[in-house]
Amino acid sequence: MSKKPMFGQWTEAEEDQYSDEAARRWDEKTVRQSQKLWKSYSAEKKQQIKDEGGTIYVDLAAAMPQGAESAAVQAIIARWHQHLRYFYEPTPEILAGLGHLYTSDPAFQENIGAVHPDLPAFMEVAITHYVEQLKA
Repeated sequence: MSKKPMFGQWTEAEEDQYSDEAARRWDEKTVRQSQKLWKSYSAEKKQQIKDEGGTIYVDLAAAMPQGAESAAVQAIIARWHQHLRYFYEPTPEILAGLGHLYTSDPAFQENIGAVHPDLPAFMEVAITHYVEQLKA
């Protein structure tokens, strides 16, 4: 399991580039609101958010032996869901889409897989279960 930071120290230009790509691929309005929100945070707050996010992924990797539907893993997925609110309001549909994206997009698979190679696929299963529980 990798201990390296999950989210790079991107320059503002790189952040804008990634945001532009996201706006082309997904909902532009949501991406632009998210970008505006991110830019409103102080450098210290941004670092705290990055650190918190990295911890969530490391905690998920450590909990994988318990199973995707276990209470422990589902609690971490709930933390991940809450963490996404630093960026936008993640609907159940968005959450499910992210779960699939983590296994279907090579960049996401590489980034999350750097924590643990099985983490992207594990997260897709865990998120799917979480979303089913939200909808129940």
